[in-house]
Amino acid sequence: MTHRSPCGGCRSNHGDPLHRPPPEPPRPLPCHISIPIRFVRIREVFSSSSVLSLFFFFIGLYMSSLEGNPPASGSDSSCDDEFSSASAVGTYTGPSWSDLPIDVLLGILQYLEVPQRVVFASVCTTWKLAAAVNGVPRSIVPWFMSWGDHMKEKKTVHGGRRRTLTCSFHHLLDINKTYDVSFPRGCFVACCGASHGWLVLVNELCNLVLYNPFTMAMIDLPPVTDFSCVEAIYGDSGILEHCILSKKRVHETSYLGRWFYQKAVLSCSPSKHGAYVVMIIHRDRDWLSFVKAGQSKWQVASTLPARGKDRYADCAYHGGRFYSVTLHGMVEEWDLDELNGPTRKIIVAAGHLGRTLTRHLVSTAWGDLLRVRLISAPECPDGVRFQIQRIDYDGCKKVMYTDLMDHAIFLGLNHSSCLATKSFTGLQPHRIYFSAPCMGQTLDWPCRISRVLGGVGTYDLKSTRFERASPLTDDKKGWISPSEVWITPNL
Repeated sequence: MTHRSPCGGCRSNHGDPLHRPPPEPPRPLPCHISIPIRFVRIREVFSSSSVLSLFFFFIGLYMSSLEGNPPASGSDSSCDDEFSSASAVGTYTGPSWSDLPIDVLLGILQYLEVPQRVVFASVCTTWKLAAAVNGVPRSIVPWFMSWGDHMKEKKTVHGGRRRTLTCSFHHLLDINKTYDVSFPRGCFVACCGASHGWLVLVNELCNLVLYNPFTMAMIDLPPVTDFSCVEAIYGDSGILEHCILSKKRVHETSYLGRWFYQKAVLSCSPSKHGAYVVMIIHRDRDWLSFVKAGQSKWQVASTLPARGKDRYADCAYHGGRFYSVTLHGMVEEWDLDELNGPTRKIIVAAGHLGRTLTRHLVSTAWGDLLRVRLISAPECPDGVRFQIQRIDYDGCKKVMYTDLMDHAIFLGLNHSSCLATKSFTGLQPHRIYFSAPCMGQTLDWPCRISRVLGGVGTYDLKSTRFERASPLTDDKKGWISPSEVWITPNL
């Protein structure tokens, strides 16, 4: 979908390369209606033939009501009040998509998946308000967003900035169910995190932004020039164009943005209240920084020696505090509220790297903080396996798969999560769902291992077997796409 102004000022955008002329509907409308340009979006919403038939059925009821045969209404009276500003109910002046009554819109929304609702909300103001009032659907199984094709396009585009970017959202339990979601111009050069339904994106100025693809809300974070290792170079127009790192290397901002940030985690959803905190791992995993809501500058919490033996691998928010873990296993607890700056407490000391390929921190619903590591294991069928430990102040304790209590773990660029499979139909207990190429950023993996773990897959903790959930996308030059991102809808 392409983002254009809402219904009241919705204009066609024939110059947009993503715009396609509206196709013919698969069946005639119940009565004559002139189809505007935004019918392209409506067809995107109702991509399923069954849902499309349902859509025309509702419109048929609506048209019958205009002829003096109103359909039965099951909506609350409060809906009329909610949408009075959208002019959805009132004097009829002519057939129009934006004139569809709220009863019809809310009825249709019950049958739409979350990505379809994103397209639905972009059609016009009335439809956007209907999507907002309808709320989060009952089924909120995590989706994963792929953006590797975008990175390959960026490698071939020289000069000029893209107007919009379209990424694919895939349903975990039905890989063939895919929806394209467009992002605002200039806000997406790379993705380095997903928390509570929000994506952490890098824009073309190498700054981070929080973006909710389900509500299209956006929050700008402080600029990259806050960091002492970055020196800004501005163009004649006063816009940041290049950055100089501490080694005096000059980089275009969009190029720097693709590798300067490794991971970002939010303490909570910005949608609920303003007291969120963002922690990031960046500068080749040597730096750990954070910013609180409303602050205008980044604060550096920790820096590891450049080209040292250890690097940050993950961070997580657990029990009101942030925690970080390094490749060598050191676990740090952070207090970000001290007047003299952030302070840390080492919970687990660093050890030897050994066979460790990467590490993650996972906060559980029953109060445990887990340390998950992927190790090379020649004795296993796929050559690698996961190990899970519970972090205590007196050390780490091994966790058996039965200790997960019918939960599943999600690892990747997202904030690592542990979900109850009973609450998410289709999820399998005692499994790790992972998007692996991001793990490969920690070390130069052998090609065989990257082929096993590339793309999106699952790991059965009981059988120690891997299973691919999506195809590995690469080209003949051996390019492995960046990590798919797990994201749970949050409206």
